Amino acid sequence: MSFYKTKSWRSKRTKVLRRDNYECQECKRYGKNRTATTVHHCNPLEERPDLRLTTWNLLSLCGTCHDKMHDRVNDKLTDLGEYWREKVSPPLQNAEV
Repeated sequence: MSFYKTKSWRSKRTKVLRRDNYECQECKRYGKNRTATTVHHCNPLEERPDLRLTTWNLLSLCGTCHDKMHDRVNDKLTDLGEYWREKVSPPLQNAEV
């Protein structure tokens, strides 16, 4: 069964959309108010399956902004997708400076 059809994903997706008031977080950065319909994995599921249900790794987006996060040709994050990955990733614990 696809991960996106599991009960755990559907539940988490609803919680994240509620957390973000069903507002696209990318549009919100620019003062726009668009309804979020998608929950994006900032650290892609294929790269970090361990973060698949981690709340801080999930971001509510409208469909247009979600498409801007991925290069659909090579299946990599775009510069915007990388921006959000950096923004949401927690700081390294006990990192040496």
